[in-house]
Amino acid sequence: MSEKKEKLKRKSDATIDAFKSQRLRWVMGRSQIKVEVEEDKYKKAVDSIMHDEVERSLIKGALKEKGPLTVEEISQLTGLQSSVIVQHIIALRKNGAIAEAGEKNRQYLYTCVS
Repeated sequence: MSEKKEKLKRKSDATIDAFKSQRLRWVMGRSQIKVEVEEDKYKKAVDSIMHDEVERSLIKGALKEKGPLTVEEISQLTGLQSSVIVQHIIALRKNGAIAEAGEKNRQYLYTCVS
C-alpha cells in the first residue's frame, strides 16, 4: 500500500474511532437537546473537540500498530506536529489511555493502555 493511501486509511480509522470517544458522544448528544447557546460558539466547540479526538485517535492508532513510540516517531507516522502530540499525550495520560514505556535516545516512549 502506498504511503499516501496508508495515511488516508489511518486518518479514516482515527475518525471512526473518534466517534467512539465519550467526550465527542457527549457533545454530539447535547446537540439533540434544545439548549440556549449561541450556535456559532457551539459549532466551533464541536469542531474543536472533533479535531482533537481525531488527532488523539491517530496517536493511539500509531501506538497500537507500532508499539511504544517517541513523540518524534509518532509525528512521523501521523503527520502531526510534535507540539500538538505533546498536548494530546498530556490529556491521554491523564485519562489513562496511554502510559510511559521507558526511554529511547533520551526521549520518553509511550504505549497505548486502552
